[in-house]
Amino acid sequence: MVRNSPLSGSFRLVVTVALIGSALLLSGCKTRSLTAVRESGDWWFKQGDYSAAKAEYLEYTERSPGNAHVHHMLGNSYVKLGETGMGREQLYVAHTLRVEDDQVFADLCEALYQDKKYDDLNRLLRTRTIDRGRMKDWALLATYADKLNDRDEAQRGWLTAAQVDGGQSVEPQLGLAKLYAKVGDRDRARRRLAMAYAIDPKNAEVLALIREIGEIPGPTFAITPEELTPGGPAAESRPSENPGEPMGEPSR
Repeated sequence: MVRNSPLSGSFRLVVTVALIGSALLLSGCKTRSLTAVRESGDWWFKQGDYSAAKAEYLEYTERSPGNAHVHHMLGNSYVKLGETGMGREQLYVAHTLRVEDDQVFADLCEALYQDKKYDDLNRLLRTRTIDRGRMKDWALLATYADKLNDRDEAQRGWLTAAQVDGGQSVEPQLGLAKLYAKVGDRDRARRRLAMAYAIDPKNAEVLALIREIGEIPGPTFAITPEELTPGGPAAESRPSENPGEPMGEPSR
């Protein structure tokens, strides 16, 4: 019979410890799943730490490009950090991957605006309204026309949005009311606020603006939206005697 060496027990212990250590080391170096990386990026973005979010989204795109959500959020992270050119590029990718996504489109428009790519923004918005022509598309065009100080185009956009919508939504009425108030046309601002109030008498923004112009909200204040009346809305003249510059430079 061969007896075990006195060192054999110690040797086995050393080998066992070494194997356990190697397993723990390999476990610690295990690559995170793409789902974990994406969720971490989303969490950091919600916390307002856009640098940390960007790092996570970059890791994801380096490992697996082509995820629309990740390109979208990476673009938003860049824009939040003031890196608007990089943000614009990522949001274009997200838009290509998810053309029908309204939020991606809206964020791309904002990136173009922040990056001062006004001609590109104008083309993108006009193409959208021609191709789809929904209320939300015209409302977005009107919003950026107003930001770029083109009040005539803003008015046309809001009026078209209201017509397409058929007087069902507050947004176009409210957009017109704000535009008229901005140029000092109190009568038309009041009128469109009354239409907005008729559509949604509990809308907090509508109620605040009604009180801001010195009116009292109530049943007698409401006016049926023009777009709901037979024959459609009456033509409205330009919003001011001194319209803004054509779409291309923002208001100062």
